[in-house]
Amino acid sequence: MDPIIRLPIIIMLLIFIPGRSIHADPASQHVGVSLHENMLNSFFGAMGKISGKGSKKVLGQKVKYTWTVKEPKVDIEPGSATFKAKVKIKAGKIKTTKNAKGEMDITYLKETNRIKIRELKIKLSFEFLGQKVSIGTIDLAHYYKPSFEFAGPKPIQNQVEIEQPDKTKKIIYIVSANENLILEKDKVTVYSDLEFTAAE
Repeated sequence: MDPIIRLPIIIMLLIFIPGRSIHADPASQHVGVSLHENMLNSFFGAMGKISGKGSKKVLGQKVKYTWTVKEPKVDIEPGSATFKAKVKIKAGKIKTTKNAKGEMDITYLKETNRIKIRELKIKLSFEFLGQKVSIGTIDLAHYYKPSFEFAGPKPIQNQVEIEQPDKTKKIIYIVSANENLILEKDKVTVYSDLEFTAAE
């Protein structure tokens, strides 16, 4: 009998940072950095198959199993990022492949100026001798980090010098504020505002 493959919905679109406005209007924000789903899917494709193995005791018998995730793909729509893949499970004489899907937890980390997948869990189970056997939960984000991180909208410079007519120099400090991660059609974007303060 085919195994039951389920992915729980685990999503957090906004990471709460002190001082951050969760009501910011993306259309009026100063800077935006976007990652298109085609680029993400190219990354997934380059990763290829991801697999693992384990064992489970069923009716007093130790059953060894292997799992393989292949053909991973992300579909980004306004408000959601859905992960899709084929998962192959082999447990004893049982061999089957099923389609699996679930939502991805994508977040922006202000401290490191990174957009990353924080969590992507799948739960796998199969039937053995008429009994449902839970393999456990696999967090695929573990296999895609730390390299699966991209620069966010924080400015590279934190200050600029401007020469005045009298040849003195004025320093303007630059900071990023009101970071706002939005899932849009076919892309994930982090918007932010830039705040400028003149040195005393």
